[in-house]
Amino acid sequence: METKLIASYLNWTTETLRGWGVGESLLHFCATILIAGGALLLAWLLYFVVTRYVIPAVLKLVRITDASWDDILFNERLLRVVAELACVMLMQATIPDGLTYYPTLHGLAVLTFRILIVCVAVHLINRFLLAVYELIERSSSGRASSLKGIRQMLQVISVSIGVIIIISILANKNPLTVITGLGAAATVLMLVFKDSIMGVVAGVQLTLNDMLRPGDWITVPARNINGTVLEVGLTTVKVQNFDMTIVTIPPYALVSESFQNWRGMTDSRGRRINRAVTIDVNSVRFCDEETIRELKNEEWWNQLDHSTPHVNLTLFRKYLEHYISTLPEMKTDANMVYMVRELAPTPEGIPLELYFFTSLTSWKPYEHFQAQVIDHVLASVHRFGLRIYQAPSGRDVAMLANARNA
Repeated sequence: METKLIASYLNWTTETLRGWGVGESLLHFCATILIAGGALLLAWLLYFVVTRYVIPAVLKLVRITDASWDDILFNERLLRVVAELACVMLMQATIPDGLTYYPTLHGLAVLTFRILIVCVAVHLINRFLLAVYELIERSSSGRASSLKGIRQMLQVISVSIGVIIIISILANKNPLTVITGLGAAATVLMLVFKDSIMGVVAGVQLTLNDMLRPGDWITVPARNINGTVLEVGLTTVKVQNFDMTIVTIPPYALVSESFQNWRGMTDSRGRRINRAVTIDVNSVRFCDEETIRELKNEEWWNQLDHSTPHVNLTLFRKYLEHYISTLPEMKTDANMVYMVRELAPTPEGIPLELYFFTSLTSWKPYEHFQAQVIDHVLASVHRFGLRIYQAPSGRDVAMLANARNA
């Protein structure tokens, strides 16, 4: 229908120009220029009207609605690409038929506009993927940000399909035939783009298994990485260490190697403290009456079993359990147990381990609180007649030698 319409306009223009006295040598040229120029003018007017009036009206309409998804999906850049696609399709439907008198230009115009439609369509798909990604990112917390690798992969796939279609248009072949021909070069492509292919696969695994998100604190001891994830890309993961250096690592390294993600600690709002002090074995003994008299008026004393003699290390352990249970910073949610336990004796003494969780997850407050607890342990150990093991230093040996000489 459109071909017949353009052909009739071309014939009418040719006859009109012949009636105006245009020579036969310029007749076809002038008619072609008028039809092609009119088609270009019509396409420009369409683009002008759509971008000047239609798109602002659509944007104004979506801003009026209460929903936020339409503001993202119907953004100005996406609508402009739609306008570009409409204009290219209009030119494809008009200009080639206006070049009927010049078969070479007609064939070149058909080829050019088919390629332009593919390019604009790929651009539109990429804009749509960006809009969907932004919509998911705004409507969810954290996980969508790790979908960046999948978004980039889909964009690469769309561009690759577009390139294959363009090659098939230029070669005048079926796209499946082009894909079959590319299979012979697959081995070379896999060698050249090995890192990119492995990065794409690993990025998809990291995202679908929810192993990594931007903002996660991760540690990779094998690569000296200890910091916050800034970006999860198609071929790289960017991490900012706590010394403010930025490290990039391929995603497949995180899949093939072991890394520690501290997101569970952040989400639970509880961070574990697991510290031990070593008690000198020679200071462990049964408590005398004086020690019991000093301790029995304290609150935790009533929780003890008084049917057996009291050992000072046992009393110290019970005291520490009561002490950490009263700390306002301690967290006792499900699976967050607290205890003070004795480990297997070592040549240095008996390790006494404090195991509990605190609501302070930030680095500096956590370290200060942990130091405060250990300071209290070290300061209170003498009340129970216990001693902390400490290897003798050179000063201790010198003092012992001086004492013997004296």
